Amino acid sequence: MGRSLHAVEVKHIKGTGAFAAQKGSKNKTFREEYILPYSLIGFYGIINENAAKYTGLTEEDVKLLIEGMWEGTKNLISRSKFGQVPRLLIKVNYSERNFYIGELKEYIKLKSDLMDEKIRDISDFTLDISALLDILRDNDDKIESIDYIIDDRVELTANGEMVNLNEINKFKAFNL
Repeated sequence: MGRSLHAVEVKHIKGTGAFAAQKGSKNKTFREEYILPYSLIGFYGIINENAAKYTGLTEEDVKLLIEGMWEGTKNLISRSKFGQVPRLLIKVNYSERNFYIGELKEYIKLKSDLMDEKIRDISDFTLDISALLDILRDNDDKIESIDYIIDDRVELTANGEMVNLNEINKFKAFNL
């Protein structure tokens, strides 16, 4: 389950629809749904190294998982997810067994001059990763490397300055 990194405006929409139950059917109905005009939703997960021993998980499997999450998000098109775009994916590779920080999305803050509910596009905000960089630095001795994919339109800041992940020690871009 993901959660929005900002407060959202939920809109209630009413409409009509015609659904053919059989050839020549003219059944019509009313419908109602709730939509979010825009939301930047954060998710997190953990690759369980202990379970991987029993499932036979390989590095190639992990690469396919990462590719599937990134490409699958772009290609998951439904009425509720139309226009969905992946923005940032970070994978922390730990050097210490059975260690993980967890909930990395909690260390990323959305910063905007707009009220949260008025945000409608990635260009309406920046992502402040100051706390994320701090927690990663605090655990540097337990981290081997950090892989990422980032959408070109995402702007990252740390301590009020623009940041490029390529310039930060231990970060390297995924090669999908």
